[in-house]
Amino acid sequence: MTNCTELNPPIPQFSHFGATFIGPLLSFFSNKLATYSQQKNDKLFFLAREGYWLQQAYSEHCSSQEITPNSEYLLVSRAFMFKVMLDDPRSYAYSLDFSFDGSLKELLRTRFMLSNATVSSFFTEKELNKVISLPNDIADVETLLTTQQSKLSQIIAPTKRAYLAYLAELGMFELETINFVDVGYSGTIQKLMTILLDKPTIGHYLIASKPGAIKVENRQANMIGYLKEGKKMGEGYTPLDRSMFLEAILTAPQGQFQDIRINQINGKGYDFYFGRKVSAQKHFHDLTQIMNGAISFVSTASKNAIEYRHDEVEKLLTQYVEKPNMIPRSSHHLFAIDDDVTGNGTVDALQFFGLK
Repeated sequence: MTNCTELNPPIPQFSHFGATFIGPLLSFFSNKLATYSQQKNDKLFFLAREGYWLQQAYSEHCSSQEITPNSEYLLVSRAFMFKVMLDDPRSYAYSLDFSFDGSLKELLRTRFMLSNATVSSFFTEKELNKVISLPNDIADVETLLTTQQSKLSQIIAPTKRAYLAYLAELGMFELETINFVDVGYSGTIQKLMTILLDKPTIGHYLIASKPGAIKVENRQANMIGYLKEGKKMGEGYTPLDRSMFLEAILTAPQGQFQDIRINQINGKGYDFYFGRKVSAQKHFHDLTQIMNGAISFVSTASKNAIEYRHDEVEKLLTQYVEKPNMIPRSSHHLFAIDDDVTGNGTVDALQFFGLK
């Protein structure tokens, strides 16, 4: 039998790049999460898609420390949460708060992932062609969606029923407080989950723009930023302003999580549906070699009790995302993200920031 490593031999350049670019950050974050989990004995839910590699790094850190990682990988996305809560007006403050210019039909298709056939069957042509600008027209759109609430409930009923069953299987409804892990930054998914689950939540992020506890529909949502707190996009904090690089490389092999259905063949298990793949997912074998190098670094650091301060991680990361030629040309094809929520399609981080 041919060994898979013979077909896809390790590329030292990729492995070394992963170790130096994102290894220290993953080591830092994993150490913080493990410390919290051990103290509180809480289960951590790593949010898709960034959580795919964050969880693997965390598990590797725990294994090196002979700690049992108490965690789950949770399929979720902002757009999916917008969709699954489309019949709940409490969610509109979050789903309609992102900038958008276009028709209502385009908004329902891109932000809420509804098909042309679905929206055409529930809204008139005049309503669908209405040109809107968000967040300026948020009140008008909220009114329109609220008046159609019963119809919207019919549209999303199969999705919501399946997703609530999926969350129940993961044990979420048995927990008093739900702990989520993600890169950051505003905690939109966490806040919507707080409403959907009707439970207090804690969000563990690299960067939290608005840290601390807030009330979300009479439940508490607490946000912790381990690398930085209190910084907003555009204020000059490079790891946040150029977080597109992290989002690009911390991705699962699938595209954006878009829908879930209970399996119709036997009524057990679920069928999951994902969106289009960007370059990093199409070339996941390359990304895997980079991230394996990073996770190997996490293991080495953990076994040798090497810990990084937040300022050290910031400096290392900044060098890569601000200076040209720091990111190997052979990996340039991996640094693209989909920005469908705001209607921008695919965005190339290197091109966007003038690094290629």
